[in-house]
Amino acid sequence: MTGGGNFYVSNLGLFPIVQGSSSIYQVTPGGEISVYATGFTTVLGIVFDKLGRLYVLENTTGNPFPTPGTGRVVRLNPSGSRETITSGLSLPTGITIGPDGKLYVSNVGFSPAATGGGQVLQINVTTCNGLFGRTL
Repeated sequence: MTGGGNFYVSNLGLFPIVQGSSSIYQVTPGGEISVYATGFTTVLGIVFDKLGRLYVLENTTGNPFPTPGTGRVVRLNPSGSRETITSGLSLPTGITIGPDGKLYVSNVGFSPAATGGGQVLQINVTTCNGLFGRTL
């Protein structure tokens, strides 16, 4: 993911899952790596919106192993404040932002339920903070 000319990456972490053990790293065009943000859990995706806010997709929170219903999207604002945008996701595996400004999250990305049961959720962050958009 790029933002402001830099490249941003995250780490998933080890198992058993340790709450808050994932970080977001900034890589400059010159190759310097620094910690951008810490305190996330099982990060599987990140994306910036046009306002410079970073959305972080956490696969599982509060459990030592991947657990359905515990994933979430957290917004990291430029001020450093954090907001949970959506919670209760079931093993989400990817996030992007569309040209419409809405988030798109793959839900039920793995597990036996993923076979024929995966979803793409549309989340309108301007009108439904904390709530699911619609399932496509």
